[in-house]
Order: sequence, then C-alpha cells, then structure tokens
Amino acid sequence: MFSEHPSAICVYAIDTHPSCLLTTPFGRRGRLPRKNGLIVTVAHIDNSFYEIRIPTLRRYSACEGFKTQGIRHRVLDGGCRLAGALSPDRIDSHLSYGEVFDVFEQKLVELSANGRTVLGYIYPHTPLELPLGLGMTPSLLWARPNAQSGFEASLQTFSCSLTRNLFSQRSNGGLTFLGGLLFPSNTCDSLHNVSDVWRRRFPEDRVFRLTYPAGRLGDDSVQFLAEELRILSECLKNVYGRVLSNEALLRAVSLVNDFRNAAQTLYSCRVMDPSLVSYSEAARLLRHFLTIPSAGAVDQISRSATTAAQILEKRGQLNEAKSLQKELLSGELTGAEIGAKSSRPRIMIAGGMVEPVVVASLFESCNRKEGEVVAFDLLSYGFKTAFTPPVNLEGDPFVTISKSILGAPSEPTQEGLPERLKFLKRVLRRLSINGLVVCDQSFCDPDQFEAPSLVKAASEAGVPTVRLPMDPELSDRGRLEGRIQSFLETLRGRTRR
Repeated sequence: MFSEHPSAICVYAIDTHPSCLLTTPFGRRGRLPRKNGLIVTVAHIDNSFYEIRIPTLRRYSACEGFKTQGIRHRVLDGGCRLAGALSPDRIDSHLSYGEVFDVFEQKLVELSANGRTVLGYIYPHTPLELPLGLGMTPSLLWARPNAQSGFEASLQTFSCSLTRNLFSQRSNGGLTFLGGLLFPSNTCDSLHNVSDVWRRRFPEDRVFRLTYPAGRLGDDSVQFLAEELRILSECLKNVYGRVLSNEALLRAVSLVNDFRNAAQTLYSCRVMDPSLVSYSEAARLLRHFLTIPSAGAVDQISRSATTAAQILEKRGQLNEAKSLQKELLSGELTGAEIGAKSSRPRIMIAGGMVEPVVVASLFESCNRKEGEVVAFDLLSYGFKTAFTPPVNLEGDPFVTISKSILGAPSEPTQEGLPERLKFLKRVLRRLSINGLVVCDQSFCDPDQFEAPSLVKAASEAGVPTVRLPMDPELSDRGRLEGRIQSFLETLRGRTRR
C-alpha cells in the first residue's frame, strides 16, 4: 500500500482519535525540529493512517522510536512507516492549507498509480455525477502557494491568478496524477481561453470542455446544458472506454446528493452557533469531498453535522436550523434574525472562486484567542457548491443534472447581479451579520467587477466591509492579515457598545 523510496521520511503520522496524540523522540504532536534541512510535521487523521514522504539526500533515522497509543508501526531503513489504511477520512485541523493539499495530492497520486482515472476540474458547478458514474475520480484542482512561474510564455496578460498558478504547476512538472482535465466554456475569458492554450502547450494531455448557457434556469437553458452534458458523457466514454450504466449513475447521483445535504446541514448549524464547528474545519471537510469524492468523505461531513445538530437539539434550536436550511436552499430568507445577541462579531465571506481553506487560514492566524467569528460564506467552493439543489433520481438524468446545476446560487461569471445583491442583503439581515469580507481573486475580472456592488449593498444594509484582493500564493499575506486584524478590532469595538 505504501510506495518505497530508498531515502524517504514519513512526515505525517496518523492517529485513530483526535485525543490520541503521537509521541516522538522530540515531543508530542506538532512540528518537529529541523534536521538535515527538513522540517518534519506530525499530525493525526481520524480512523485512518496516512503518510507523505519527502526525498532527502541523507537517510533520516531519527524517526525511530515513534510511539502511539494502540497503533502498530514499523521502522524502515531510512525512515518510519505506519501500518494502516490510506484513506484520509479527516484532515487534521492543525495542518496549514499547503500541508492539507500535500495530503490530497499524495492520495491522488496513489489513486492514479493504482489505475484510477483522475479528472481534474476548476469550475465549481461541474457535473460530478458523470465522471463518478463512469468510474472516475473528479477532483477540484487547487492553486499551490509555492507554484513557480511558467505561464508567461503561453497565457494572455488578462489571465487570472488561478489559471496562471495551475498553468505554472503543469509547466513545472506538476499535476502528474491527472488523467484528464475539464474546462468550462462561456463562463469567463480566462477559463475559456486557457483550455485552448493548454491543448497547444501540452498536446499529450486529455482536455475536455463543457459549455454553459449564458441564461439562468429556463427551458432553453436546461435543454442546452442537458445536450452539452450528453456530448461530454459520450466523449468521456469514447476516450476512456467506459460504460455509463443506469445503476452506476444512480449511485453517483445519490453520493453527490448526500454530500450536499450533509454540507447544507453543517452550514445551517454553524450559522446558529459558529463555535460548534470551526470555519476552518468545515472548509476542510467540504474540500476533502470536492478533491476526492467518496462515501467516507461524506460520512465525515455527516458526523460533524450530526454532532452539531445534537447540540442544537438540546438547546431547542434544531428546528430553527432546519428551517434555515430550507430557506437558504430556496433563496427565500423570511424568518427572524439569528444570532442577534452574539457577543462576538459575526463575519461573512463573499467572493467567487476563492479557496475557503485559504481564507480560513488567514482568519486562524488573526483570531486564535477570540473564538470563531466566521459565521457564513458566499464563496463558489463553499456555500454555492453546498447549496446546489439535489438531482432528481427520476426522469432524464441529463435534464435533471442540468436543472440542478442551473438552480445553484449564481456566480459572478453569470448574469443575475441584481438578484445576487438582493440575496446578499437578506442574508446579512437574517443571519445577523455585522461584518462582510469581500475576497476578489487577483486579475479576476468577474470578481473585481462585482466587488464594488457587494460593498455598496452591504453599506446600504448598514454592515461594514473590507475588501481583500488576494492571489493564490498569498504573496502579501502579512498585508491581508493586517487588514483582517484591523477589521476585527473595529467590529469588536462596535459589538461592545
């Protein structure tokens, strides 16, 4: 199950329970001292073991003596190897966002090495049901914080920072686990054009395109996208030699529906009390499924949501959380304000295709002692993905998937700005939000066109805002954290009055 390397080191070790800490020659769970030019990190993941190995010029034998409570281990020549399963069912909250994605990438590499086709995608409203039904693993790609340049000779000057980062990864030998790549068309110029450039620059890659309608949920739009989905399905079947059976498609639809329902419950419970599940944990749980969709990933979200729901039930707040979930799914927020008496600021994050795990890491750095303040988000990879309507298991699957996609909360790349602004104001009131953080991706025209309208709408609702222009590499992390810290201090001053 584990790949061998003559000079490798285990940098993650996994425990079976959060309270079961790993003991090493250097102390308990946490970051180990630098040795031979390497920083070694020890972490845990519930119900599974996991490891990442970093090649080193010298053999590192100081890992010998790892001890865990109830965990069997073996020491190999040149490193330490833990015995157990490889599925990372839960990502440790102590890992940085870069380390979280290292864990994901290692698992995807192993899936690919074992013959599983990984289909990378970028757009949040990708029909996961189709590749899952074909026995593939659809994986939402991510921007690496340490990606080196490599896009300059190929991409247009208006390309956004996300596409630049992904292109740089590929140019520098990354993304080796991909068996194909699905780009959206008719969304924004960067995503539309980079697929053509990618095909020309990397002709050995299998690149696919799914064209989305400009209009929202209407008969013409539904039929157009349904036909595009049929074309994509046939293309995937022909290229990879797969068969899409009704049974396999139904299983895939059920899996994605279960994910959305669990994620919606988690979101709704967090709104009632953000301290039940940290925003960082919620972001990691959703990201796990979007990166490696599986029943195990859904189960982890369900467990977290169930625990939160049980606490709310004891408080007599569960029915209110269930009503809120229905309102958020329908877009009609008509109930009484939630959390109006909170002593802490209640922050909402708004934006487009910004990585929630990255945003959560910024708030963690600025707010370690004050408790959870992020109550909600309106991000593409967060709320807008989770609150996509379920796919109906009856009828033409391509039509029902089309209706689900087009019924999702709209993106800055789509028409419907007036409706988005109305929904924003309703959310600010209903959820008692007293601070809005607007994240816009560097060089992303849709984000930057929409951000001033979001700020104006929040101002009209009497909610202070701060804008965070950010790139995936967080090249100016210090400035971003400074702005967040100043904003939080301002809000705390307001809530104390």
